[in-house]
Amino acid sequence: MENTVLIVGAGQGGRKLLELFYNDPHCHILAIVDSKSDTQGMRLARQLGVPIADDFRPLLREKPDLIFNVTKSRAVQEALLREKEPESEVVGGRAARFFWELREERIRNAQSAENPRTAPALLVGNDPAMLRVMEMIRDVAPTPSSVLIIGETGTGKEMVAREIHRLSARPDSPFVAINCTALPFNLFESELFGHKKGAFTGALVDKIGLVEQANGGTLFLDEIGDLPLEMQVKLLRFLQSGEFRPVGSTEARKVTVRVIAATNKNLDKAIADEQFRSDLYYRLNAFTIHLPALRKRRSDIPLYAYHFLKQSMVRANKRVESISSAAMDALMSYDWPGNLRELQGVIERAVILARKHQVEREHLPFVQATDGPTHPAGGTLAEKRRHLLDAIERRLVLDYLKQAGNNVSQAARMAGMPRRSFYRLMARLGLRKNK
Repeated sequence: MENTVLIVGAGQGGRKLLELFYNDPHCHILAIVDSKSDTQGMRLARQLGVPIADDFRPLLREKPDLIFNVTKSRAVQEALLREKEPESEVVGGRAARFFWELREERIRNAQSAENPRTAPALLVGNDPAMLRVMEMIRDVAPTPSSVLIIGETGTGKEMVAREIHRLSARPDSPFVAINCTALPFNLFESELFGHKKGAFTGALVDKIGLVEQANGGTLFLDEIGDLPLEMQVKLLRFLQSGEFRPVGSTEARKVTVRVIAATNKNLDKAIADEQFRSDLYYRLNAFTIHLPALRKRRSDIPLYAYHFLKQSMVRANKRVESISSAAMDALMSYDWPGNLRELQGVIERAVILARKHQVEREHLPFVQATDGPTHPAGGTLAEKRRHLLDAIERRLVLDYLKQAGNNVSQAARMAGMPRRSFYRLMARLGLRKNK
C-alpha cells in the first residue's frame, strides 16, 4: 500500500526526508513546502521533479497520510494540527527531525543482516526504462532461467545480476562473479573449472574452480562478449550439461548453477564477424535485460548524484551535504560515457575537493577540462577550436584508460576504436600508457 507524504520545511531535515522517500516504492511525495525557494530541499526537489509549494494549506485538502513538519516552528505545528483532515497524521518536533535517522539505521541494519533478502534494493529511480528493468528483474528472479544483461560500461550490470540473485529462490547460496577480460587466456579454464595437482607447471595442489564454488547458486560471467572462441566452446558444453572436467582430470563433475552473463558488446555483430558463437548466444539469451545509458535517463541523475554523495562523505570522512544548482546543471548536461561508474568517481573527487559543505561546479573534472582560458588569447578560431577539442579528447582518453585499468586494448574497445588508432590518439595528445 502506497502512503502519501507531505514534507513541510525544506532545510537539511526536509532534504534528508526527500532523499529517503523519493526512491521508496511504498511512498508518494505529494510536495515539499517552504517559504524560501532556495533551501537545500527545494533545490533538490526541483532537480528530482518533486512538486514544491510555499504554502501547505491548499495541500492539506489532498488528505496526505503523513505530514512531516521539520520547520521547528510551534506555530506551524499548531496550524497543521488544526487545519489538517482527520485522515492525516502530523509527525512533528523531535519525531520528524529524527525520523530519517531511524530509517537510515534500518538501512544500515539491513546491510549487515545475514539474510540477503533484507539488503537494500537496487537504486532504480523514476525513469520509465529503469522501472521496466526492475519489473523484468522481479519476473525472472524466481525462475532458474539464464539471463543476459546488455548495457554500456558502467551502467550497473553486476548490480542487476546481484539483485536477480537476491530476489531468487536461493538468495543464501553463493554468488560468484567472473570478469572474462581480467583472467589470462591460458589460466581461464583452470580458474573456471579448477585443476588437478600436476596438471601443468605450477599446479602444486588440487584447485576448486569458480563453477564449483558457485554450485547451488549464481555464476555471473561479466564481459562475456570478450571470451575467446576456444573457451566459448567449453563454456557452451558446460551450460548444456552442467558437467565439466577440471584441467588434468578424466573424471566429470556435475553442478547446478544459474548463469547470468553481461556484455557491453553488440553480440549480433560479433556473431556476424565470427567472434562469438551463435549457439552460445542462444543458450545465454533465454531472457535479456537491456540497461539504458545514464545519458538516456537524465531525470534520475540527481538521485544517483546524492546517493553517491552520501557514500563519498562516509569514505572521505568529510561533511559535504549538497550539490549547488550550477554543479547539478553541469551534471545533467554531461553525456556520461562511463555512466554510473563515472558519476560515482566524479562525485567522490568533488567531495575531496570541496572546501565547504557543498559541491560546486568547479569541482567537476569535465567542467575544468572545457571552462576558462584553455588557449592563448591571440589564436585563430580554428586554433582555439582545435585546442578545445584536444582538451576534451584528452579528458575522455584518460577516463577510458582509468576505467580499463590502464589496459590500452580494453580502453580502445570501450572507445569503439582500433587499438592502433587509440595509440596514435594517445601519442598526439602526449599521453603515455603509464599515465
